[in-house]
Formats: sequence, structure tokens, C-alpha cells
Amino acid sequence: MFHPFIEDKSVRLIGVEAAGHGVQTGLHSATIGGGTPGVLHGSRTYLLQDKNGQITETHSISAGLDYPGVGPQHSHLHASGRAEYVAVTDSEALEGLKSLSRMEGIIPALETAHAVYYAVKMAKDMRKDQHIVVCLSGRGDKDMVRVSQELGLSLENQPEGQQH
Repeated sequence: MFHPFIEDKSVRLIGVEAAGHGVQTGLHSATIGGGTPGVLHGSRTYLLQDKNGQITETHSISAGLDYPGVGPQHSHLHASGRAEYVAVTDSEALEGLKSLSRMEGIIPALETAHAVYYAVKMAKDMRKDQHIVVCLSGRGDKDMVRVSQELGLSLENQPEGQQH
């Protein structure tokens, strides 16, 4: 998503990482915000690792973000200062999912819901002539079992008018 905009310095690039239960808790997948440089799968990148370079456990409500590293391009964009990275918790991602679902009828994947939450938060402080582009990658229907568990909802058939 960033590639077409890298050379255009008028575009602010913001990556949103999975803060899980909070970066400070250690239960997260925020590899840039909570990681350190290291080598994984042959690439030097930011990793969640201990002082001996051993990979540590990760956590995210989103299976697609539950990984201890980040791609080399994001590492470079962060290290060069071209992009900034923020972290969004599991509960905030659920709010992003609910917001987009209610406002637009689009159920985003949990991966995307992190970015949706942050985009809505950012938009509150923006001028009307400014724009945000969010990559809506993936479908949220694949995540509905996990989302219903997190929200304490049942996916079983309910009488009409009683859906949550």
C-alpha cells in the first residue's frame, strides 16, 4: 500500500501495528514499536526477541498480525523516518471493526480493523480538505467467530429483531 506514495513527501505514511493487550504488557505483536533489530528468515528487520536474540511470544486478536517480525521495507521506512508506526490494541481494533460495519456495511478483516480504528481517531483532528487512504485487505466474515467470542455474542440463529 505504501509503495506508490514513498517518493511523494507530501503524503504521510502511517503503519498501524497490533498492540494486543498493550505494548507495555508484553502481550502484543508491535514489532516496530516494541521490537529491536535482528535477523529472522534471512532478513534483518525489527523483531520481538529477548536479550539473547531468541524470538518471543506474540499476541494479537488478528491471526494475520500475530507474527514476531515485520518486512524489510517497513523496517527501512521506519529507520529512515519516511513512515511512522503506531500501535492499536485488540479492543480498539474491535471498535474499528464495529465502526466500519455500522457506518458503511463493510465488515473489515481484523488486520484492517486496526487501521480503521486509527484512521477514525486521526480524522477527528483533520481538516475537511484532508484525506486518508486505508487499505481494506481481506474480508471480516472469516473473523466472526473470534469477534463474537471477544464480544460475548452468539452466532446462532436469533429471532428477527433480536440480533446484536
